[in-house]
Amino acid sequence: MIHIILSKEFFLLWNILSTALCIPSTPGSPRQLLDHIYTTSRPIKTIVEFHTPKSLSLHISGNTVKPSIETSTSITSSIKTTTSSTPRIINAEQPLYRLNSINGQTCILLQVDALITVKFRTRLGEEQEANIYVPSDATVTGNCDTENFVTMSLKWKAFVLSWSFAKTPGGERWYVDKIELTYNSSDRHFEHIDQPNKTIRLSTGQKHSPTLFPTPVGKSYVCDEEVSVPLTDGKNNAVLLLRDMKLQPFKYKSNDFAAEFSCKSLSARAGRDETAPVAVGSTLAAAVLLTITGYAAWRYFKVKKVKYDTME
Repeated sequence: MIHIILSKEFFLLWNILSTALCIPSTPGSPRQLLDHIYTTSRPIKTIVEFHTPKSLSLHISGNTVKPSIETSTSITSSIKTTTSSTPRIINAEQPLYRLNSINGQTCILLQVDALITVKFRTRLGEEQEANIYVPSDATVTGNCDTENFVTMSLKWKAFVLSWSFAKTPGGERWYVDKIELTYNSSDRHFEHIDQPNKTIRLSTGQKHSPTLFPTPVGKSYVCDEEVSVPLTDGKNNAVLLLRDMKLQPFKYKSNDFAAEFSCKSLSARAGRDETAPVAVGSTLAAAVLLTITGYAAWRYFKVKKVKYDTME
């Protein structure tokens, strides 16, 4: 009897569990709503809990890192901290060198990032190069007493970089007449140089050297390209590299740079200047050739006619 009662109770309990866990419910029924609340919402709640602040050490054990949002957040924070602790500093300002005249008015302005590459020979006969940057705190001296010729010198340690400016005969343009570099060969840049304790002067002032940076008077010469200027004394050689240069001598109106004259305009004008002589020369040669051909033809027919008349 007791066995039968236990079997009925077991059977009843089995039916209840089967009904609760296995029997599908119709869409929209209260049981489906309960299943939605107590089944699909738990993973969402668990995911949300991963976003709550917790100790990072709980997610790292040994060499195994448990992937979680907290771990990703800690990595992001670390990157930000590293970036903020090593800021990148960029100085866009170019060194500016200013020479004033006696009355305090600015006479020459030069803004440039300049590098000098000097070639030298060591005691072992090896060819070496020394790179010297023109510092922004170089001492500026010069002379602006004359109207058509001014000079400016940049001095630092064992080096002097001198600029000479002049005007064209008509006074319409200014140009760099000469750039000269003076240095002592015993400077630390020239390690094991074969001829120490010597004063060396290199310049552009050689015969038939091209005019440098011709610019209309009252305007500033501007060039955002790298300009290479060779310097030599016939034996020693160097190269002056001028980057992002802005230059103006013979100033008389203000203490700032005047209207800009681009080096690109100068290159275009130089191209036109080279094309014009070729065109004129070609035209002149063609005219001379036609003249000679016409004269030869005229002489041929005239001499032939004279001989024919003589024979008759």
